[in-house]
Amino acid sequence: MRFTVICLVILHAYLFEVDAVYNKDVTCVIDQGQEMVCKTSERIKRRSSSLANEPSHDPYIPRNNTILYNCSSTCTATTFTSMTQLTAPSLFLRSCFIEITKEDTYACETIRYHYLKNSDKILFLSKTIPDKTFYLVDCLIYLDGGRVCHKKDDETSHAKLVDTGTLARPNETNILSQEEFICEEDVTRKVNCDLNPYIPFENGLKFKEMMKFDDSVLLKSSSYVIDLKRTCTEAWCGYSGSPASSRRQYSYSPPGGKVFRCFYAKKQQVCKVLGDPDKMIYNNRGYL
Repeated sequence: MRFTVICLVILHAYLFEVDAVYNKDVTCVIDQGQEMVCKTSERIKRRSSSLANEPSHDPYIPRNNTILYNCSSTCTATTFTSMTQLTAPSLFLRSCFIEITKEDTYACETIRYHYLKNSDKILFLSKTIPDKTFYLVDCLIYLDGGRVCHKKDDETSHAKLVDTGTLARPNETNILSQEEFICEEDVTRKVNCDLNPYIPFENGLKFKEMMKFDDSVLLKSSSYVIDLKRTCTEAWCGYSGSPASSRRQYSYSPPGGKVFRCFYAKKQQVCKVLGDPDKMIYNNRGYL
């Protein structure tokens, strides 16, 4: 009996040692003119889904002073200037940072961009790419494949999206669904919007079942409207555009933009504009 227990203890120790060996990540960094430096770190255990057909997402913890390495072929320190460089499913990206408790000791994590939730993607992109603004966009999808979108900026974004759709495509009720994009914008207001055609699962990325879309997207952002066209840049395909120049100097109020109060007397009608006549109150839903 004692011999059996000893054997079980030895077997358990051996299995634990094997598991400890295979539960390591090795990261090698090559600095110019210096020898290769390899460091060992614990492999990050990702949350596993109990259901094989349930989408899986990676937790993202923003860190300061990280160095990004593109390890798709050989690990090289890389800086990014656009999210269009981060969307290739074959990209093997490592984020290395100095551990606070151990001086000059680097720990590394694998960044799987398509396994991040949209809110985490916004955090990651904002910390990784300078001089760009990133935001979510809500889109209405119509039966013919057209899309009307609005920047998601506050709690009334959905109401603004509905209003934008009503103005851009009036009297249309064939709206199939609502979709969410991630868009980046530079100081010149040039916009790139990512379609994100993938759903992440434990065993890999799968394509969404998508309907046939129109090749253009109408995006309302702040006070301007952008007609986005489908385009491809290297491995990335999405929608790009810039605000069209306009000669209009004053804000535009569509028909019905003013609110009137009308009185009837002796078969005559007298109407008065409510509010400040010089202030357009169209779309001010709280007032209505």
